[in-house]
Amino acid sequence: MAKHQPMARLENGTEEKSRLGTNILWNYVSGLTSVFGLLLLYPLAIHVVGSESYGLWVLAIGGIQLLTMSDFGLGTGIVRSLTEIEETELVTRRRFVTTAVQVFFVLAVLLSALYVLLFPVYLRQLDIPAADKPAVVPMVILAGVTLFVSVLGRAFNSILWAEDRPDIERKAAVVAILLRGLGYGVLLPLDGGLLEIVLVECFSLMVPPIVCAVAVRRRYAWQTWAHGAWAEHGKPLLRMSSVLSIGSLSQLGVYQLPLFIVGPTLGLHAATAFGALMRVYQSCRLVVSWSALPFTYPLKRAERREFARQIKSCLNLTLNVGLLMMVPLIALPGELLELWVGPEFVFAATALGVVSLGVLAEAVAQPADLVLTLRGNPLKASMLRLLTLVLTVPATFLAASSGQLDMVMFAAVGPSLLVAGVQSLAASRSEPFRITSRDWIRWAIAVTVASLCAVVFIAAAQYLTPHLSVVTCAIVLGALALQAMRSVRRTAR
Repeated sequence: MAKHQPMARLENGTEEKSRLGTNILWNYVSGLTSVFGLLLLYPLAIHVVGSESYGLWVLAIGGIQLLTMSDFGLGTGIVRSLTEIEETELVTRRRFVTTAVQVFFVLAVLLSALYVLLFPVYLRQLDIPAADKPAVVPMVILAGVTLFVSVLGRAFNSILWAEDRPDIERKAAVVAILLRGLGYGVLLPLDGGLLEIVLVECFSLMVPPIVCAVAVRRRYAWQTWAHGAWAEHGKPLLRMSSVLSIGSLSQLGVYQLPLFIVGPTLGLHAATAFGALMRVYQSCRLVVSWSALPFTYPLKRAERREFARQIKSCLNLTLNVGLLMMVPLIALPGELLELWVGPEFVFAATALGVVSLGVLAEAVAQPADLVLTLRGNPLKASMLRLLTLVLTVPATFLAASSGQLDMVMFAAVGPSLLVAGVQSLAASRSEPFRITSRDWIRWAIAVTVASLCAVVFIAAAQYLTPHLSVVTCAIVLGALALQAMRSVRRTAR
């Protein structure tokens, strides 16, 4: 029997490697589809209902995103706890999954009630157009239902991550974007209003959670509450999550609170512009996370030497992906905004360029955050996120008083870049990365190539039309992205 063990390890290693490559590739395909879909649909929604009316929904959906991600670290706790239960212990895994879903059900009820009660209070601080006031109550109710489904879906999505099957949620996200686009296509000839846009977007937001719920149901079935399940799984999950929740809530504050500061201080038009910029930032951040998160399972399971190889692969991938997205933000911000949301939003071009700093911060910080959360000290990871929030909120308030959107954006992303270096240092101390001079040279080359590309596109934009500048940039960067995907596929093999 011992003679067959090396072959078994080889087969398992090959399978895990293949799954990693598959997950990364699916994340790229579905991630880019979702990102481009959301970005393309944003100006369409503005065209349908107007910038101020859509700004109202931007704030509403910002609240949904804020509270959906407010899982108090429970999602990360599920991934960490479920991966530690052996796959052969099927009964234990089912009991844990049942307990985790029940905990999220209670959380979903509480957060949805909180939203429905408090968000109308916030809306009273805004100057809402008279034509949109009748739609406010239905909008809040629909948003509350969507929030409930989305929060509960976080449990199912986390379970699938622990199963090393994030591709299920990614495929569902593609379908959701296509359905949203189809819904917009129906609204255009019908001259739909704000409430119709809300219906379409809420429906599409609920598709991925429902698909994930079905996938988990097929794997585990629904099990009735077992005696002792709370003591065995519920309390440990909450204890672990209590530490992770500090970082989870802090991270949410960093990404979402600036939008709610802009609304009352700079107005709904500025909120629509800032919402567009934050959608770009969030999209870039999601692409980076979709590059990093497939390493969750390998990093958690790897031995120390194999861990060093995996984390450097993760860093290489997130840095290259981040640099790829930074180039057009730095080189063509005005052209991108003019073609995307229209000339009336070109005033936010400098702020869009500043978003590149946040993208760089994510590319550096996300691998480090994975290490601290999965293998290091989760409390340290949470406190670093809290530090980012403590720096971001007062800076954003001060910047908003200047009335300059670019200053607000710098205040929103600057602290993240400052703390990213500290996160990387803390992660490497908890688990050595074994970074060599070859790694530094590789990263320096990547930064140099990205900088040269940005300079070339800036120069070319002086002679080309905005359309031609953006198309040329898209072709060049698309070719580089395709080459990166081929590299991932070769690695998977």
